[in-house]
Amino acid sequence: MRLIRFLLPVLLLAGCATTPVPDVVTASHTDLPSASMLPANWQLQGRISLTQGESGWHAGVDWDEQVDGFQLRVSGPLGQGGFLLTGDSAGVLLRDAAQQVFTAPDADTLLAEVTGWQLPVEGLRYWVRGIPDPAGSFEAVMGADGRLAQLSQSGWTIRYTRYQPVGELFWPARLGLVRDDVSVRLVIDRWAFGLAPQVVP
Repeated sequence: MRLIRFLLPVLLLAGCATTPVPDVVTASHTDLPSASMLPANWQLQGRISLTQGESGWHAGVDWDEQVDGFQLRVSGPLGQGGFLLTGDSAGVLLRDAAQQVFTAPDADTLLAEVTGWQLPVEGLRYWVRGIPDPAGSFEAVMGADGRLAQLSQSGWTIRYTRYQPVGELFWPARLGLVRDDVSVRLVIDRWAFGLAPQVVP
């Protein structure tokens, strides 16, 4: 029922041309769907840019999330070859362009130690789907169209600026994250769901 209440204003107002006026919604009375209400196996393809202080890079992203683990491939930041990040309940492994392998208990720590970049993979696994990380408190701002417009969690502010229809639902297509001097922009070109990638245009 919560998912139906969340989707109904989306379907009714999808064609509305008025400018959304967000209303603040806190964790105590939000109608955002939970992770259990969305597909557990998903894939996305897109582009990411990250700015940290005066440094930055742009790269392609292929993300495959399954119930028993994930694989995140970041290809070619600034021509450096990118890296492959994989993880499951046992930990996380990063393989760089030189085929060096690094491990750590979690993705955020591993990326920071190996690359120096602050990319919140643990939170993004949820935020990219337009839902909060169930492990922590959050504040949400809903747009007049019934979709999530802004999420604040774990020190990050996530703004959703575009959605795309995939099947019967609307999924994030463009979002930006800000924390201190770190800024991340993610554009999602395609979503797919299931054990095998089945891209829905």
